[in-house]
Amino acid sequence: MGKINYLARSIVRSLDEARLKCPNCGSSASCVVDRKYVLTKLRRCVDCGLLFRTPTDNLEENAKFYEKSYSQGFTTRLPNREELDELRRSNFAGSEKDYRYYVDSLQRIGIKPGARIFDFGCSWGYGTYQFGQAGLEATAFEVAISRRTYAERELGVSVVRDMREAIADPTHCQSYDCFFSAHVLEHVPTPQHAFAFALNLLKPGGIFVSFTPNGSDPCRKALPAWSRLWGEVHPTFIDNIFLDRSFANSPRAFGSSPLEDLRLPACAEAVRLDDLSRPELFFAARKVGNRW
Repeated sequence: MGKINYLARSIVRSLDEARLKCPNCGSSASCVVDRKYVLTKLRRCVDCGLLFRTPTDNLEENAKFYEKSYSQGFTTRLPNREELDELRRSNFAGSEKDYRYYVDSLQRIGIKPGARIFDFGCSWGYGTYQFGQAGLEATAFEVAISRRTYAERELGVSVVRDMREAIADPTHCQSYDCFFSAHVLEHVPTPQHAFAFALNLLKPGGIFVSFTPNGSDPCRKALPAWSRLWGEVHPTFIDNIFLDRSFANSPRAFGSSPLEDLRLPACAEAVRLDDLSRPELFFAARKVGNRW
């Protein structure tokens, strides 16, 4: 039923020319990269470089979908008290949401215990909680109210309820060492909003870090299921081309997980850490001045 409803909405929305524009920058210029179900297409914006699904969603539709309809197993299912107690006892070790790799990756690029981290798109707080257990001062945001409330109430996670209010608050503005997101940007119709939030929240020299499904061409060639990674649930597809354009003036690095070599260049250039063939894309950029 979900797929039928998605296709029905796609048929109606495909009649609206505005649904073919890039949701990130508003450009009408794009080229088709991939397609599914005849009507839905993956396009590359000629101007900002984003890979995006058409017909597009607006921000209100996106927020409603992730609160009411989005279901992704352990990512979205709220554990009962017994399950949560067991996860906390083990600090999520061996579970589907064990964040030890992410914690280790952050430490290897200089985010040490005591640093302040903002977890953008925390779902029900499993990652933010583990950052806190690793000695980081963690704050989070989640668009889905039910999961955000669970993170705050059941895991004691510090959350903000409105990103625009957060970036105007002196207790948050330019006070974080790291802005982190894991498998979030591909759900966001307008990634540049997340980049702007990060720019406002990070200290000078702070680091933006994202992990996403890998939209890069090397991964497409290596992964037969590449086309399945974009669609209704993932309206955007993040790759090295888009990130290079978005952070063109920042020291930045990208690669595909798991990574042996994790480093950021000293000046405004890009470092490619590996062959980009694996399914998870890593990206990091350092804030220099007041723009990316």
